[in-house]
Amino acid sequence: MKRILYLVLGLTIALASCKKDEEENPNKFANEQFYAVMKDAYLWYQHLPNVNPELFNSPVELLEALRHQPLDRWSYITTKQELNAYYEEGSYVGFGFASAFDQQGNLWITYIFRESPLKALGIGRGWKITAVNGVVPTTQNINSLFGASAIGIEKTFNFRGPNQENRSETIRKKTIVMNTVLMDSIYTVGSSKVGYFVFKGFIKPSEDELDQVFAKFKSGGVSEVIVDLRYNGGGRMDVANHLGGLLAGNIANNQVFTRLVHNNKNGQYDTFDSLKIQTQSITLRRVVFITTGGSASASESLINGLKPYLGVEIVGTKTHGKPVGMYAMTFKEFEWAFVPICFSVTNKNFQGDYFEGIPVTIAANDDIAYDFGNTNENSLNKALGVFGFSATTKKSTATQPIYHKKHGLAQEIDAW
Repeated sequence: MKRILYLVLGLTIALASCKKDEEENPNKFANEQFYAVMKDAYLWYQHLPNVNPELFNSPVELLEALRHQPLDRWSYITTKQELNAYYEEGSYVGFGFASAFDQQGNLWITYIFRESPLKALGIGRGWKITAVNGVVPTTQNINSLFGASAIGIEKTFNFRGPNQENRSETIRKKTIVMNTVLMDSIYTVGSSKVGYFVFKGFIKPSEDELDQVFAKFKSGGVSEVIVDLRYNGGGRMDVANHLGGLLAGNIANNQVFTRLVHNNKNGQYDTFDSLKIQTQSITLRRVVFITTGGSASASESLINGLKPYLGVEIVGTKTHGKPVGMYAMTFKEFEWAFVPICFSVTNKNFQGDYFEGIPVTIAANDDIAYDFGNTNENSLNKALGVFGFSATTKKSTATQPIYHKKHGLAQEIDAW
């Protein structure tokens, strides 16, 4: 995902020679740069309103005036430091867990990272958060309740465990280095070995994690794979390509995986990525994905890109609906990083435009009362059912979670 358009670099050099007038607005130059980028590289540049960038306090404010509604839900602006920390190092500042509400308004932990302070305390998916500093979390207050993204912020959490035990723990925010493979396992279903893993995001460190999982699958005799993308909001397209090669490289080596199509000013940058056989590639004839509305961007391009080559079953609820991608653009003169939508994504057969989400073939709930890997959990149970697994699930009161909305880089990190 993190690429720089050469035409934008040329534009940067030209604009950098302009006079910087920061007497009235310290972001004047950044605003001018961003407006120029949007008029040239933005996928929907034809729909941009005519504005004076000097009248906006920051590029963030300017973006909201320029965003193409209702299609563009994703362009964002962050800082170089935050962008590089996430995509290159897989790190962010927080508590190291994610959460969702159920239909009754209870807040559940949906997953935790290995470095979360909660891990050592034995708290994880399937636990409820009943209060934060004595305040009951709601969909209205949650974004402010957990505090700013700063090291050292301390909160006291009240938890309720799967066995209805109550705990109170005080934890502090720190730099969390994310593990994007949240868990993996191998199941025996009939005569088949089914490999299953929960994959959180497409960032640079993910490649090594994926290789380790597929090495385990390969040595374990896995012939069927379930990829759990229910909390995967996307990321780098090159990492999606790497995973595509692990899944289909043996049967589609050097075949087109995804096509990137730019606006009509930048058609010369249209390109395609090919699937490449990897050392740990497994020969498959089908793959099962578990998805929710949180499965977005590179997750969707992975599913769409493999459809011409593999039988694809999708279990859960329909995906987010982001058939477009961004370039990250940085400039030496300021710390802002611009991440606007610059291209659409299709597969080999030019199929894309799934703005309404990719529909499932088998409906299932994201049952947050059960830990990952538990075959009673509705989504995993039905995914294993594709291969003949026949165990019945136990009914839970925590089905159909409501995910609180985040935006920009926070949406891709998707964790507190």
